[in-house]
Formats: sequence, structure tokens, C-alpha cells
Amino acid sequence: MSGKNKILKKGELLFKAGDSSDGMYVLRRGQIQIFLDKGGSDIVLATVAAGGMIGEMSLFDKKPRSASARALEETEVTQISNDDFNKIIQQIPKWLVSLMSTLSSRLRDTNERLQELESKYKGNNNPLEELQRTLQILVLLYYKDGVKEVKSWSLDRETAVTDLGKILGIDKTKVEHWLNALVKGGLLIQSKNQYKKDVLNIQNRGDLERFGEFARKIRLKNANIKSLPQDYVDILEMLAKIAKTTAYDTFSIDLKQLMNDAKALGFRSENWAAQIPMLVDADDSVAIIKGPKDMAFKVSKKSIDAFLASSKLLRAVTLSEDKAPIKAA
Repeated sequence: MSGKNKILKKGELLFKAGDSSDGMYVLRRGQIQIFLDKGGSDIVLATVAAGGMIGEMSLFDKKPRSASARALEETEVTQISNDDFNKIIQQIPKWLVSLMSTLSSRLRDTNERLQELESKYKGNNNPLEELQRTLQILVLLYYKDGVKEVKSWSLDRETAVTDLGKILGIDKTKVEHWLNALVKGGLLIQSKNQYKKDVLNIQNRGDLERFGEFARKIRLKNANIKSLPQDYVDILEMLAKIAKTTAYDTFSIDLKQLMNDAKALGFRSENWAAQIPMLVDADDSVAIIKGPKDMAFKVSKKSIDAFLASSKLLRAVTLSEDKAPIKAA
């Protein structure tokens, strides 16, 4: 397919968000930055190098440009106009055209959701709230920029740090802290890609969504909480220890008995009763019930370890506001 060539100077705009579509562009040389202008502050969505394409979504959904594009250096592009594309599309099966239209629509929706999150969340300083929002944005970034590997999804770490920092309006150091905690906790795995760049891997993108939902539930339990209390984690750690010693799929134990057993193992359990409201309906693995003498826990042996792992990870990520050390498992 032939097209019209154009050379852009460094900093020159190719198009602006809201412009009508005039087709897509193929980069011959140079680099193009895709960004959003939010009150004079740029939110970088992507950087496209030679060989890449820009503006292809509008060929299918005919909507205005959802972001702006500018040259980072002298750049040459080839324009494929809407008319040129319509001639070629006559030779493509209708089911494939429909599939591409659907994928373009979903990608545009992802961009719009990122914009909404940036406007809504920028400047918030509560660490647990920021974590929840960070996870929401990470999920979107994995769907937008994630690369499917054999058994996992990878995301360029530098891209994630830049986008998270700009969308949330926070320092990159704090973003790095969260990502390091997510890696240390095992939710994300860091490695190098074929270009020797750091990437963040996850086997299932749904794991991020589930952890975000867990953080949301904890936040709903106490609107003022900034970090998951150590006592909360200790209770779950003690329940997990007991689960390893029982042959039953579920077991029950009174709060007082649990506190006494924990004290014998070196836990400080005198304030554990205060954590009960936070544990009610927090996870399916632990139910708060009425025991023979006192309040009691009914525990599922199969899933208590996962509940404990999520709680430790949540505390580790938000620990910057709570200087108490994390008790070792």
C-alpha cells in the first residue's frame, strides 16, 4: 500500500487529541510520543519507534483522536488515508474487520479510563487508597501495553513507573516502593526482556484485580486506615500455623484460646480482639462465629495461606506510613 510521506521536526505535533481522523501513520524513522495534555501536564501513554503504527484505531471506529502525538526527534511518517484503507478493507474477511473494530474500541475505552483515573485520583496521599488506585491503573496498563509471553504477561517497568507517577500525581520514588513491594511479595516477578530492559511479569492479570478488591474491602472496613495493622497479620499467621497441624478441612478456635496459644509462641496478642471488626467478611477463608465461651474463628485450611499472603503483601506495600517491623513468618 502506497501512502503520503511527511517529515516532522523535533517537538512538532502530528495531531492533537480531539482532531478528526485523517487515517493512520507508519513510522519510517524517528520516534513519536503519544500523550494527553492535562492542565499543562503531559501524561505519556506510549512511545512509538520506527516500524510502528499510530492512529490505527480511528480507521475502524471513525472517532476523533483520543490522544496527541508529537515527534521526539526528526521523524518521517507515511500516512495511510481513510480512503486508501477502505479500498484495502474490501479484500479482508468481514469477521476480521469486526474483530479489529472490537479490539480498537476496547483499547480506546482503556485510554479513556486511564484519563478518568488521572483526573479523579491525582494528588491523594492516603497510602492504602493510593495502592488501590495503583492496582487499578496497573491492570489497565497490562491490558493496554502488556505483552503476552508463553505463560505470563510482561509490562515494561519504566513505562509503568512513568505512567503511574503522572496519572496519580506522585513522586516516582513512591511508585518504585510499591512496585518493589509487589515484586518482593511475589505478586509481580521482575526480569529482563530481549532488549535487556526491566519488565514486570504476572501469570494472570486477574491476580492484580483480586488483590485490588482485597485492598478495597480492607479500606471499607476502616476509612481512616493507612496500613494494615501488624496484629491483623499476626492473627492470620497464627491461624495458618494451626491449619498446618490439623487433619480437617476446616477447624474452629475461640479467640481467647487463640490468644493464649499465640502468647506461648511469642506473639503479642493482648489487642487482638480489636481486629475482629476488620476480619468480619474480609475473606471466605475465615468466618467470625459465636463459640461455646467466646467469639471464635472458623477457618478453611485450603485458603488461609492465600489470605495470609495477601495481608502480608498489603501491609508491606503500605508500610511507609507504619514504621513497625513486619513479623517474620
